[in-house]
Amino acid sequence: MSVDRLNVLVVCVDCLRQDHVAGPAADTPFLDSLRESALTATEMYAAATTTSPCVASLLTGTDAERHGILSLDVGPLADDVPTFAGRFGDAGYHTAALVTGPLVAETGLDRGFDDYRYREPEASLFGPWRETAEERLAALPEPFAAYLHLWELHEDVHVPPAFDEPRYGETPYARALSALDRELEALLEAPPDGTLVAVHGDHGESITNRHSSLRLGLKSLRDALKYYGGVDTRGPVRRLNRALADRGADVADHYLENGHGENVFDFAANVPFLLSGPGIEPATVDATTRQVDVLPTLLSAAGVDIPEGLDGASLLPPGAVDDRPAYVRACGASMRRRANWARAVRADGRKYVEHPDRAWPATLYDLEADPEELDPVVDPDPERVAALRRRFPDAELGEGDRLDVDDRLRALGYR
Repeated sequence: MSVDRLNVLVVCVDCLRQDHVAGPAADTPFLDSLRESALTATEMYAAATTTSPCVASLLTGTDAERHGILSLDVGPLADDVPTFAGRFGDAGYHTAALVTGPLVAETGLDRGFDDYRYREPEASLFGPWRETAEERLAALPEPFAAYLHLWELHEDVHVPPAFDEPRYGETPYARALSALDRELEALLEAPPDGTLVAVHGDHGESITNRHSSLRLGLKSLRDALKYYGGVDTRGPVRRLNRALADRGADVADHYLENGHGENVFDFAANVPFLLSGPGIEPATVDATTRQVDVLPTLLSAAGVDIPEGLDGASLLPPGAVDDRPAYVRACGASMRRRANWARAVRADGRKYVEHPDRAWPATLYDLEADPEELDPVVDPDPERVAALRRRFPDAELGEGDRLDVDDRLRALGYR
């Protein structure tokens, strides 16, 4: 393989929170060492807080308005958007994907891959499948561009017994991440030299108070009122979240939230991005970046032409990266219907949130004064709000088609 044809491997860990990769909540010596040698984006925000739209933005460099995957069951991928597989394939790469969760072929995300393999979520790095993954990565013909989606941190989290101890974290999520860290170290020995490796999260996750009967009961009541009754429950929910903020582990979460897909708060949207390998100098980008920036960054790092018209832009060189407005959507299957979807733009130290199909007032957060997003700005400046609203995509979201994935979503616990 010539030096200008680097392999590319993207490891996307479902539900991977940035604060758990960068902070002390979990025991992650491998990821810690990787960060020391990598380009690291600390303030990258997911395109949505549910998997399929996130991965579509990651693999196309475009927002949902263009790529067409609007939720777990609304799509499919638009025919006219460039893709990770298409761009690298056209450049002479063998393209492969090892996927799970909702990333079934019905989404259209398999388009352009030479090899697109789906596995059941139970096949994880914590079991015999790790050897299978190592063998498949080691056998890829060079140069390759591969995408690997991991499910080990998705609820229900199963912690390997050796890591189910307080020294590996306060929560099952943190302990599972500590275990996954060791498996990632072993797995990433499989690719050959001359491989660019990116570690990323599709979206974050709310992880505290998951199994509290009080929280489960209160959230069920909120969901019934909000998602089925169309009642704006945000005021009382915020009061509860403030009152119960000290319950559970010391993690940035909201008491009445669970999992992902239903909100655009930072704990569900801030995701890690680490890129290491030949030609990548250690650097930290603290500017606000977006998931749509991943594809152009990978193309740039590999020396492959970046197509015109992407919504994202490369993070190379890192010293030239300034804050970019981050567009985030909440469109999870647990929200039941499109009328409940929310969208946000994060820019200039503020986050503006609206529900386009509800007659509910929009919300503005001052992220410097209120980083936990518990106290919206009262009487926000109309000019500031208007400036933030202009950061939303110009294109309409579109309707999309209902995908035949109900059985798969039911098996994953989304129905």
